[in-house]
Amino acid sequence: MSFGGMTHVTIRCEMWSATGLEGGLALEKRGRAQRARISTMQKVLAIAFLWLAVGLPAPAQAPPTNVSLVSEDGVAKPGSSELIGIRFQVPEGWHIYWVNPGDAGEPPRVQWLLPAGWAAGPLQWPTPSRLVNAAGVDYGYESDVMLLTRMRVGSAGGDLTANLSWLVCKNVCVPQKGIAKTAVRVGATAANPTGKETITAAKAKLPKTLPDDWKTNAIVNANEVVLNFRPGVKVERATFFPEDREVIDNSTEQKLSSSSYAAQLRMKKADSAKKIVRLKGVLLVDPGTGSTAYSVDLSVK
Repeated sequence: MSFGGMTHVTIRCEMWSATGLEGGLALEKRGRAQRARISTMQKVLAIAFLWLAVGLPAPAQAPPTNVSLVSEDGVAKPGSSELIGIRFQVPEGWHIYWVNPGDAGEPPRVQWLLPAGWAAGPLQWPTPSRLVNAAGVDYGYESDVMLLTRMRVGSAGGDLTANLSWLVCKNVCVPQKGIAKTAVRVGATAANPTGKETITAAKAKLPKTLPDDWKTNAIVNANEVVLNFRPGVKVERATFFPEDREVIDNSTEQKLSSSSYAAQLRMKKADSAKKIVRLKGVLLVDPGTGSTAYSVDLSVK
């Protein structure tokens, strides 16, 4: 499997054994056992020859990624909601992926095991970074990142368990998995000030709602995806992160033009793009005083 221009090859060798029962085994059974052992040796030798002849690298290893869950309050009322954070502490120099990984990779996946009556909402993704490599451009996160989900609280508290799987990548991509847990009680008084501070910090990294007075619109033609917006100031830098794959060519430079009050961002349409009905993603805008990310969800003209 190839990610980001590098190859991670895993060859699974199933080792078979056949051991004769002591005394009284029929000749036919012994023959089958012997043939099985020979077949096994042939498989092992064939795989060894492949590794030596082709020069394939050994399956890649990566430092562990620490995963944990953080509860906003630790105590919640039945029928209310509770924000839960999934924290990834990514090894230095490595990265994991956004909901759209870009030219390679896969986003983290989660399967929840929850108390009766609880339900998890969709994942809320912080603004990603644009990660350039020799094979293209990826969208993802380095260092410490927290995904959020809003939980509907059931009638009783208990353990919230997340079964997680993800790719962590550097020069190669390595699949990892882990289990993270936290306990939430049902009650009336919040009991987790540290968790609330952590969740508040994570919420600040989510894209903001796009202002209505920006008069934003999206146009798609044969070769380009064009995003027009009017922030009321000159824009020095802007980057769009498409939520869906195969919308824009991730590696091609996005071209910004801006007046004192309006801006236009032109992006090369992906060669494999199908009909684009809506343009969804994150628009990162910097008027020269710092970047702010906005959530985009527009019908296309």
